[in-house]
Amino acid sequence: MTSEESLGSPVPLSKGRTTVLGYPRGDLLTILIGMPVLGLLLGIALPPLARWLTGLPVLPWRDGITFVGSLDKPWQTAIVSGVGLVAGLLIAVTEHVETLKLRLTDQELVAEQHDRTRTMERARVCAVFLDGKELVVLDETSREFVRGVHKTPAPALARAFRSHGYPWQDADPHAALFHRWIPGAPGLPAEAHAVLAARKAALKNKVAEDARDLAETMQGLGYVVRDEGKGQYWRPLAGDAGGHQ
Repeated sequence: MTSEESLGSPVPLSKGRTTVLGYPRGDLLTILIGMPVLGLLLGIALPPLARWLTGLPVLPWRDGITFVGSLDKPWQTAIVSGVGLVAGLLIAVTEHVETLKLRLTDQELVAEQHDRTRTMERARVCAVFLDGKELVVLDETSREFVRGVHKTPAPALARAFRSHGYPWQDADPHAALFHRWIPGAPGLPAEAHAVLAARKAALKNKVAEDARDLAETMQGLGYVVRDEGKGQYWRPLAGDAGGHQ
């Protein structure tokens, strides 16, 4: 009978050949409790802080700050505090949803992120590695099956994947194939340049969902995209590397 470890467990351990990697319990409690409390405290502190700031000789957004400082009645303070509490809760829930969660067995990998669950057979995984703070899993074509921030420490991640026979790598085995995207530069078809231009706009406007969708579109065209600083980098799928150089 297969058993599983809790998603919130701080250290991943195999039980019955199943390992569940999720948000460490201590960090999860800090986020889900700490952020709403912080939002509540900020909501309480904002009106007095705004009243103090209005005494400064030079003050940007003076009208808005003056308005916040005028909220001194108990019911107004309660509303501001409630808004802070809700904002903190939303931030906490978003952080939890955005964080990558994984379930490993000797046969398959199940990934949950952005309210989406995907499954891939272990035999199809060609590499697993960390790219900065993001965990990346590549399939047999070098396509990114999953990419996302994971809170488990790197040594524990490596130990968990290796215990199930997954090919953990210390670095991206295809790193040498990446090129910085330059609009209109040779090496990419016009369609790919258009997608990367749209993705650049999505990143600039902080529309993360659109940026993810456009990265998926690029993979459909035969290219993997990664971000480094403010630049976009691309590479062909490993099987197509020779045809795109």
